[in-house]
Amino acid sequence: MSSETQARPYAQAIFEHSDEWTEDLRQVVSVIKQPSVAKLIDSPKLAYKEKAEAFIGLFKGEVQKKTTNFLRVLGEAKRLSLLPDILNEYQKLLAKKNKLNNVLITSAFGLSKAQEEQLEGLLRERYGKNLSTKVEVNKNLIGGLTVKSGDEVIDLSTKGKLLKLKKQIS
Repeated sequence: MSSETQARPYAQAIFEHSDEWTEDLRQVVSVIKQPSVAKLIDSPKLAYKEKAEAFIGLFKGEVQKKTTNFLRVLGEAKRLSLLPDILNEYQKLLAKKNKLNNVLITSAFGLSKAQEEQLEGLLRERYGKNLSTKVEVNKNLIGGLTVKSGDEVIDLSTKGKLLKLKKQIS
């Protein structure tokens, strides 16, 4: 079972429980991604309950009580490592509720502000006005860009075109 599949029920539960989890979840995820904390979570020297309590102790007075309780539940289920996926799934649920279209633009090179604005204008025509874009750079694309919204991927990259040409030839 993928970590996204395991994370989905937790994200759904907190989504249905109440609002305003985003900031706490972001804070917790940023901490769990730090190498020293990841090492603590993966350490075989401590019992998982001790790991969970040590991790929760990092946020004393920093996060809401409901977040601490949620972390305790995850700790008891040995699922703290799912936090990044839980945040991702939670944000998808929020976007769906707010009818927000999240679009990931991956470009071979950095885009100028004018290019980003032009691209966003074209994407708004396709996906609607309530659009949230994120731009990433991936040199492996060689040139061009890809656009991903939900399950739809538009591949306008040089690498994608070369792979398509290779399939046609062989």
